[in-house]
Amino acid sequence: MFSVRLCLFGLVWATVATAGQIPTEPDAMFDAFCAVCHGEDGRGQVENPAIDSEPMDFTDCAVATPEPDADWQLVITHGGLAAGLSSEMPSYGDALTDGQIQALIGYIRGFCAEPGWPIGTLNFPRAIFTEKAFPENEFLLLPEFSDGADGVTRFGLRAIYERRLGRRGHVELRVPVESVSAAGERRSGLGDVKLAGKYVVNTDRAMTRITTVGLEVSLPTGDEDDGLGHGTAVFEPYLAFGTTLGDLYLQTQLKVESPASDPVSDAELGYNVYVGFDLSEFLTTWTLGLELNGVARDLALTPQLRKGLTRTGAIAVASGVQFPLTNRDVRRVRWVGYFLWEYLDPVFAVKN
Repeated sequence: MFSVRLCLFGLVWATVATAGQIPTEPDAMFDAFCAVCHGEDGRGQVENPAIDSEPMDFTDCAVATPEPDADWQLVITHGGLAAGLSSEMPSYGDALTDGQIQALIGYIRGFCAEPGWPIGTLNFPRAIFTEKAFPENEFLLLPEFSDGADGVTRFGLRAIYERRLGRRGHVELRVPVESVSAAGERRSGLGDVKLAGKYVVNTDRAMTRITTVGLEVSLPTGDEDDGLGHGTAVFEPYLAFGTTLGDLYLQTQLKVESPASDPVSDAELGYNVYVGFDLSEFLTTWTLGLELNGVARDLALTPQLRKGLTRTGAIAVASGVQFPLTNRDVRRVRWVGYFLWEYLDPVFAVKN
């Protein structure tokens, strides 16, 4: 997830430490350790740069805000290589306390002078079903498979393209391919394509909370007779919320599924609740998650496991199994997952 280059301030640190003048205030720490590469104004433009890598412009809110504080702390504590970035960013876990690093990160965040940008601390790991409240630039593939006792086998693959718009907006396109096999006959084809958008309506960095409203519109592109679609447009307004409970991530979604054919009497209430926990601070960490999924009277539980595949955090995969808790005589166990690519972030580690 962390695609930026922080400053090299090793030589400056050594000089200041030797002189016994180690600053403690965030602005003084920045001036002493970071300004040599990023400049006193944080723009990353200095006359005689001390590094070959292009310094990050902290005033560019689109670049400086999306990543969590934990990713910034990872790089400052363990060095650039820990996140697949340049080796010119050394580690400072032995020189700075966690409190000093957090204070420095907070000061650097202040270079983004435009109000309204959600801070990356609210950018939580994605669940399989629960809609993420934070706007993202991602491409995903979501496979699912079920083999029911009723003799119906279903395989699906959804491709999702997501694009952030401005400070708080987000649009996406979902294209599913479905394959249904029953009574020795297989039917395959395009499912119902979805168009969606969401907007962040509230953030609270101090309380680590984010709230988003969104709308998904399902188009009747799948063949209803073959079991590949609903046969009518479906509108799904929703509310998404994310926060932390200690070391746990909590993400929730409340939605209404309303078919255009009868938007009132056929409307159904749906909800998702996800709780997750990272096993380490690194971007290649395993994340354990448990998700509760409900639509009308149908309820299911989805334990899942997520893994970052690259040190930059640009690629991740997740796998889970959805177990029905109600109507188990007609509902099937589903194997689900995703492949995720943050396409604006570098995939491979920097080689220097």
